Amino acid sequence: MKKIESAHIENSDGLTKEIRDFWSANVNAERLFGKNVSHSVRGTEEYFQDLEQQRYRSHRHLLPWIQSMNLGSDVLEIGCGVGLDSFTMTKLGLNVTAIDLTEVGVATVKNRYESTHLNGNFSVTNAMHLPFKDNSFDYVYSFGVLHHAADTDKTIQEAHRVLKHGGQALIMLYNRHSLNEVIHRITRIPFEEKDTVCPVVRRFSTKETGKLFRKFSSLKIKKEYLYGEGYGKIFWLTPLWIYKPMSSLIGWHLMIRATK
Repeated sequence: MKKIESAHIENSDGLTKEIRDFWSANVNAERLFGKNVSHSVRGTEEYFQDLEQQRYRSHRHLLPWIQSMNLGSDVLEIGCGVGLDSFTMTKLGLNVTAIDLTEVGVATVKNRYESTHLNGNFSVTNAMHLPFKDNSFDYVYSFGVLHHAADTDKTIQEAHRVLKHGGQALIMLYNRHSLNEVIHRITRIPFEEKDTVCPVVRRFSTKETGKLFRKFSSLKIKKEYLYGEGYGKIFWLTPLWIYKPMSSLIGWHLMIRATK
């Protein structure tokens, strides 16, 4: 597996292109451990329903996290992919602006919004250079994206810049000290696609995460997601009374809530 551990990369343009090419070819949420989540055509309502059901069924902690944002707030989503969470936030009454590095992701979510007559703003944008004014958003939301960026530190400083004073960043990063990290190191299976190596997959300790969010006035980190449906029957057979406390100890997701 390609190893890029530093959160800050000086010369990132070439790496950003590698990342864009990878996620354009491996559209986020469409595949699970080498298998298609949906057999419907991309962009159809059946396609979105299949992807959403799998996402929120496996990521049990994700919907409550989204629902914790105050209705009517202005939200920037960084790394929207095909817009599963964007669509959910809009239906909940949040005003969504979303960006993604890939044209396929932005085109797919734009078409869904147009066909369902919902309002949202979407653009193909590099998160290291956000085209928004300082103090523009109540929330910056990013789930499982910034650890794939060419310069993770810079994306978080940009998130801080565009947040209003008192606004919050809700960001998920991968946890280095997790069961999933151990399993992947033992099996040597790539983290994102079963047979393809993602250019950048960083993992962070809670101490390292604190440094990334150094400009924020407060920081809360909660560990979640011991493992998901990619683990097959193990996921379904693990009782919640075991799964939840183990997730809080060695979960794969660092669920970060940082206040500006």
